[in-house]
Amino acid sequence: MKKSFLILGIIAFGFTSCKNDTEKQTEITPIDSTVVQIDEHNAKSSLDYTGTYKGNLPCADCETIETTISLKENSYTKETVYKGKSKEVFKETGNYSWNEAGNTITLLNSEAPNQYFVGENVLFHLDANGKRTEGDLASNYQLSKIEITEVVPNPKEEVKTKEAAKVELKNSKWRLVKLNGKTIQKSKDAKREYGITFNTDGRFSAFAGCNNMAGSYELREEVSRVVFSKVASTMMACEDMLTEQEFAKVLEIVDNYNFDGKTLKLNKARMAPLAEFEIIK
Repeated sequence: MKKSFLILGIIAFGFTSCKNDTEKQTEITPIDSTVVQIDEHNAKSSLDYTGTYKGNLPCADCETIETTISLKENSYTKETVYKGKSKEVFKETGNYSWNEAGNTITLLNSEAPNQYFVGENVLFHLDANGKRTEGDLASNYQLSKIEITEVVPNPKEEVKTKEAAKVELKNSKWRLVKLNGKTIQKSKDAKREYGITFNTDGRFSAFAGCNNMAGSYELREEVSRVVFSKVASTMMACEDMLTEQEFAKVLEIVDNYNFDGKTLKLNKARMAPLAEFEIIK
C-alpha cells in the first residue's frame, strides 16, 4: 500500500514539473518600443549618396532659393542664391551627421530647418519638425543629383583666352546667329546686322530689327561673368518686334559668357546658351 502511494506521488510531481517547464518555455519576452529598429539596407549603407544636388526651394520674400549641396564622406558645402532679391552667393561648409535609421542627414553648421531625407539621387528638404512635405507641394522641396564633369584646364589655352578677352571683347562687334536656341535668319530688307557692339568705355550698343539699344556692361574676366545694365532703346514701332523683344530680355538676365575670340555665347547660370554670336571682322 505504501509503495502505491509513493508511486502516485512521483507521477504527480512529474506532471507538475512538466507543466512548469512548458509555461517557462512559452513566456514571451516584451519588446521595448523605444528601441529604433535599424534597417541594414538604408541610404547610408546602400546608396551612392556623395555628389552634388541642386534645386530651387520655396522662399517667403524672394522668387526662389537656388540651393546647391555637395556631399563628401563626412562633410558638405552648401551654396544658396536668393533669386529675385540678390545675386550674392552665400556659401557654407561643415560636417553632417546621420540619424539612427541611416536615412536622414543633418547639416551641423546650417540653420534649421537643416535636415534632408536621402533618397535615390535626391535629397528631400524636411520641415522644422523633421517631416517631409506631402501632396502637390512635395516636389518643391527636392534637390536632384547632378553630374559635374571636371575639366582639366590647359594653362596655355587659359592665358590665350584671357588675353583674347582683354584685347577683343571690349572692342568688338558681334553678329547674332542664335537666340534661345533658334537660328537667326537675316531679313532681305534688313540694312543692318543683328548683333551687339562692345566699346572700350564699358558701353555697348545693340540692334535686332527695329530699335537701337544701348547701355552699360561690366565684365569679370577671371570668372567669365558679364552684367548688362541701364539698357535703353528708341521707341519706334515695327511690324515684327519679337526677335528684338527676346534679345532685350536676354540682355536683362544673362550673367556669364563663353568667348574664344571668334564666337561669343551669353548664358544664364548653367542653362544652354541664350544668345550666340560670331565676330564681325
